Amino acid sequence: MTSFTRHDIQRMAISGIGALLVSTAFVGAAVFPARAAEVTVSTAADWQAEVDRRIDNAMETPNASSERPVVAEVTVHFDDRGSFRSASLAKSSGIAQVDQEALRVANSISYPALPAHLQGKPRNVGMQIMFGNSSESVRKETRRARAAATALAAKTDADRAEARIAEQPTG
Repeated sequence: MTSFTRHDIQRMAISGIGALLVSTAFVGAAVFPARAAEVTVSTAADWQAEVDRRIDNAMETPNASSERPVVAEVTVHFDDRGSFRSASLAKSSGIAQVDQEALRVANSISYPALPAHLQGKPRNVGMQIMFGNSSESVRKETRRARAAATALAAKTDADRAEARIAEQPTG
């Protein structure tokens, strides 16, 4: 017959707690890096910048010759929770390879959820994806388009802030 002393029971309890802590640490080490990859944005301008970065990282220039940058316009569809659903071609660039690559990129990147103030109903977001043979001309056109998109996103954020101020009671 085996008998356990109080000291034996304490050692087993401590070992059990230690094993639980170690296993929790391993599970946490596996889960937390995945959560760190999730980017949360609170403004339309921040969302725009994050999506631009992801598009730039995923894009490959198709074999299409053009002196000027070409633009394919896509519409990206989000559900009421701000999660990506699909993308479709809104306006062709006139070059099939460019249109195909724009759709591939729009459908393949991982979009951050739309900011909270844009959630609640399904949304469609129009995007321009630019391609070109001259990197300087593409950079120039991209800067121009991003400035316009950022200004529009900033206006949306400012309008939302003004609406919140107007809702506050006075007096």
